[in-house]
Amino acid sequence: MPNITFIQNNGLEQTVTAENDLSLMVAAVDNHIDGIPAICNGCCSCGTCLVDIDDDYLTITSTKYFGEQQVLDKLKNTNANSRLACQVIVSDKLDGMKVKISN
Repeated sequence: MPNITFIQNNGLEQTVTAENDLSLMVAAVDNHIDGIPAICNGCCSCGTCLVDIDDDYLTITSTKYFGEQQVLDKLKNTNANSRLACQVIVSDKLDGMKVKISN
């Protein structure tokens, strides 16, 4: 199981062990990470699990699909590294990844 570090807006970092094949959002919620309320429970409709993925890992995360991009397009604080944590599937190749919470 990979270790993933969540970085708060204030710089506080929390590293968790995430379960493979679940979403990054589930890893955050299960480990009580502040800043990811996940209001829609992972249905890709609210944008409250917005994160920025570290450049080194962005290309190896699960593929962004059209529905996720539609939600991202409606949010104000996105950039090229923005993803919805509910749409990023955890795998061993993400071990060591850092994600910045954008909410």
